Amino acid sequence: MSNRTLSQPTVAERNGHLPVPAFIEAATVSRKRAGRRVLALAALAVVALAGTLVAGTLPRLRQTHELETAAIELIARPPRVTVATARRAAAGAERVLPGNTLPLFEAAIYARTTGYVKRRLADIGDRVEEGQLLAEIATPEIDAQLDQARATLLQTRANLMRTKADEAFARSEDRRYRHLVRTGGASVEEYESKVAAARVAAATVQATEATVKVDEANILRLSALQSFEKVTAPFAGVITVRRVDAGDLITADSSSSGREMFHLMRTDILRVLVDVPQVFATEIQRGQHAVVYRREEPDRLFTGTVTRTADALDSATRTLRTEVQVANSDNALRSGMYLQVKFTFNREKSPILIPAAAVVPRRDGLKVGVLDEQQQIHYRPVQLGRDYGAEVEVMAGLKDGDTVVVHSGDVLPEGSAVEPVQAQK
Repeated sequence: MSNRTLSQPTVAERNGHLPVPAFIEAATVSRKRAGRRVLALAALAVVALAGTLVAGTLPRLRQTHELETAAIELIARPPRVTVATARRAAAGAERVLPGNTLPLFEAAIYARTTGYVKRRLADIGDRVEEGQLLAEIATPEIDAQLDQARATLLQTRANLMRTKADEAFARSEDRRYRHLVRTGGASVEEYESKVAAARVAAATVQATEATVKVDEANILRLSALQSFEKVTAPFAGVITVRRVDAGDLITADSSSSGREMFHLMRTDILRVLVDVPQVFATEIQRGQHAVVYRREEPDRLFTGTVTRTADALDSATRTLRTEVQVANSDNALRSGMYLQVKFTFNREKSPILIPAAAVVPRRDGLKVGVLDEQQQIHYRPVQLGRDYGAEVEVMAGLKDGDTVVVHSGDVLPEGSAVEPVQAQK
């Protein structure tokens, strides 16, 4: 008997259906399993997507909540402002002012006699001593005039001797006729004529003596002009200008027709002229020390001394002209240089210094915001002094140690509570 005969009938057979092949039943089971896997994968994808959404949304929601909380706290918190402490400036304040350099002495040398330059012995840049010969001028006309004046003087002196002899003879005649008149040997008229002749002789002697003095004075004048043939240095210094050479025609005096021969400067000591502002004018004293240096060499310092001041302020600039003398034996400085002069002022009451940004211009004047113990702003009127750029002096309105608000502007009204933040130095 076959397996078919021995086996039990299937459900389909019992229900009257035809039997299903085995391979069709296996395919059906496989499709069901695949469908369940697809559903499982889809469920996993949905779960993964939901997790991703949750993972991305929760931090963003948390961050938004934190930002809203911080914003609420920031709104409720007082505004933060930068503050600085008002401090008193040092009593010995240093101030650097510009100065113009001039020589201790300088002279424009002109000829005092007319002639031709015979020779020139100095040139630009030469250092000369006092009395040193710079040039010689040939003046033949002056030499001839001097010889003539000397001859005229000799002639006048000879005339003086003759007039004195005539005076002596006239006086003797006066005495002789006076005796003759007494004895009757001569008339009164003859005696009077002799007296007049004696007076004329005496007057002639006086006139001749005066002529002698005139001739002597003329000789002195011509001798002085002749001495000007030698042009010498009036003091020790350096020749900075030379405008003549051998053979040039030179006209006497420094008039429009004259020409400057040399320009001489004494530079072993220099004068530095400084215009001191009014705020420091009363603190400049004669004998006060100052430090002078070039802007190109700030490390090389020269010591100077205040020798004099104008003792009055210039009405146009409100500055005090001050002279500082500096030793320059090594010729490190030059006349005409632009120098920096550092003064040290010892003030009895030094001003308060605050940042320039703390000053608030208002309609009723300049004010500064000051914090009280409750960290509230109160605006005080102030009187400013010197402006140093980043800082300004306050002459009145603040005291040492006050906490001032920097960059307060018009945003913070009077009495506002703030959170101070110390400014970085």
